[in-house]
Amino acid sequence: MAERKAKLAFIGCGGHATAALYPTIRTIPSLEFVAVCDLKEELARRNARYYGALRWYTDVEEMLSGEELDGAIIVGSPRMHCEVGKQCLDAGIPIFVEKPSALSYREAVELARYAEDRGLWGAVAYMKRYAVCYRMAKRIAESEEFGGIQFLEARFSNGPYPSIWGIEDPAKAFLIGQVVHIFNLARFFCGEMKEVYAKLRRLSHNMFGYAVVGEFQSGVPLVMNLNALEASDWKISERLALSGDGCWLEVIDMLHLRYHPRKLQLKEFSPGGRTQTIEWNPEWTELMATKAEGAFGYRGEIEAFAEACLGEDKPRSTLWDGAEDLLISEAVWESANLNKSVLLRRLRDAQDRNGGRG
Repeated sequence: MAERKAKLAFIGCGGHATAALYPTIRTIPSLEFVAVCDLKEELARRNARYYGALRWYTDVEEMLSGEELDGAIIVGSPRMHCEVGKQCLDAGIPIFVEKPSALSYREAVELARYAEDRGLWGAVAYMKRYAVCYRMAKRIAESEEFGGIQFLEARFSNGPYPSIWGIEDPAKAFLIGQVVHIFNLARFFCGEMKEVYAKLRRLSHNMFGYAVVGEFQSGVPLVMNLNALEASDWKISERLALSGDGCWLEVIDMLHLRYHPRKLQLKEFSPGGRTQTIEWNPEWTELMATKAEGAFGYRGEIEAFAEACLGEDKPRSTLWDGAEDLLISEAVWESANLNKSVLLRRLRDAQDRNGGRG
């Protein structure tokens, strides 16, 4: 008897989806690519032909009424995630949306609740949770030898950031459209945040930087350097560092891991001295071999959604996670503009009184 596959549709054939997500389809045994939909017929035809969809559409409602689907993958603007996401939920299928899931915490909560009210669920595309280096770092940080995470430091930089999705201030758009990735990653390692305090430095309209300090609910402190200062074009630099009990690790640009244990664990190799640093630095053939397998996490997030649609797994980041990450973005923005510390609980309560989650 053939193994059952999740019958999925892709909605949206833009540059990111076509370059990063569609290529994973052929590598996931649990996924059956049933249909693709885009408002532009030439893009829908192209992606159906390139990636093996059985059928293509330019109208979402037509596709949903004409196909038997287990789920839908929606990649576009945050407004599209909400509007098309609700159409798919109304059709009785779970959804996967790109980050951010919405433009605001309130809208993200509304989408998450919309799914729950229909007995359904949704996932948000935070591929870093599925990336090889971060999964390795997670295992190390959760080991008894690491002694628990005692401090988190993150640094994220890219070039000048634009105004997008109708958000006039690029410094605000940066928090919503880009840095939610880092907030989600921090929560992946340390749980929910309690408080943030931020400073914003502007060099020009599109170049700026945030210094953020804060605390997780566990009491673990955090420091973040989040900026659009360090390149003249779109070049991303990323570093996550975790301090343990007498040890530390760091992940650089999602590809390089350095771990300094309390003592070297390799019994067959005893160079003497005190302690050493263990490194994972894939050479280029390894990187090419693992790109499709999940080095950057794109395959993992799609595969997890497919298997969750079959009831065999669950996504590591849900629509509620998407809302929480947007709440942190709003807390950092409020803190930077009002020059005060912001408790996420208080901001959440204020949002909820105005229509957020009760």
